[in-house]
Amino acid sequence: MSQHKITVRILNKEYQFACEDEERTSLLSAADHLDKTMQGIKNRNSTMSTDKITLMAAMNIAHEMIKAQQTNQTFDTEVMSSVKKLNDKLEQALSQSV
Repeated sequence: MSQHKITVRILNKEYQFACEDEERTSLLSAADHLDKTMQGIKNRNSTMSTDKITLMAAMNIAHEMIKAQQTNQTFDTEVMSSVKKLNDKLEQALSQSV
């Protein structure tokens, strides 16, 4: 695996990162998401310092991630419950046909 440098722009500043080829697309998407989040905060609070904008963006993105994890956990639980019910029905049908 080879690493390449990519340049991203966040709040009108450029930053370079090294990443594996297969991580390039997701890293660019993450940088774009971070930039949009920070730009939105800056637009709503033009006097806020860059440090506070960064902290607010980190908190917002962490909150989004936790909500997504909770949603995924709920879906996982529902799917596993459905799979168990289907498996029970299948076992019951198989035992009756024997």
